[in-house]
Amino acid sequence: MNITVYLSSKADIDEEYNEAVKQLGRGIGELKSRLIYGGSNAGQMHTLAVEAKAAGATVTGIIPEVFRQLADPAADEMVYTLDLNERKSKMMVLGHIFVAMPGGIGTLDEVMSTLADMTVTRNFKKKIILVNIKGLFNPFIQQLNEFLKQNFASKEAIETIIPVNSVDECLEILKKNI
Repeated sequence: MNITVYLSSKADIDEEYNEAVKQLGRGIGELKSRLIYGGSNAGQMHTLAVEAKAAGATVTGIIPEVFRQLADPAADEMVYTLDLNERKSKMMVLGHIFVAMPGGIGTLDEVMSTLADMTVTRNFKKKIILVNIKGLFNPFIQQLNEFLKQNFASKEAIETIIPVNSVDECLEILKKNI
C-alpha cells in the first residue's frame, strides 16, 4: 500500500509533534508499505523517512526541482517535479490513502488539493486521515462541517476526511486498509 503523508518540514516545533511523526514512520515501516512524502531532508519530513525506512518501508520522495539541494538521502527513490503543483499531483496519483500530520500552510494546501481533486473526479474511494494532535485541525474540521451544512460540499467529499486524535488511531485505520 502506498501511504502519502502530508506534513511539515519544520523541526523547531513542540516535541509531541516530532514524537508522533517518529511513531507514524515506524508504523508505516512495520506495515511494509511504501511511504510517499515531500522528499525534503529537513525537519519532520526527514524524520518520517528515516523512521519508516529503518522499520521496513520503501521510501519515495517527491520534490520540486527548485529544492533539489534539499533532496532527502533517506529516500529509496526521489522524483523531481517542475513545481509544487506537479508535486501535489504526483503525490495524489501515487497515494492509495493519505495521512495529514499537524503542519502549516503547505500541509493544509495538500489536504485541500487532494479533497478538491476527489470532488472534481467524483472519486471518494481514497481516504484522508487527519491526525488531529492537540486539536490543531479543529478549526479546519469545523470549516468542513460548515461547508456541508451550507451545501457548499457534498457529504461524500466530507466523509473522505477521517479525523483521529492520535497516531495509534491512524495506524489502526491504515492496518484495516491494507
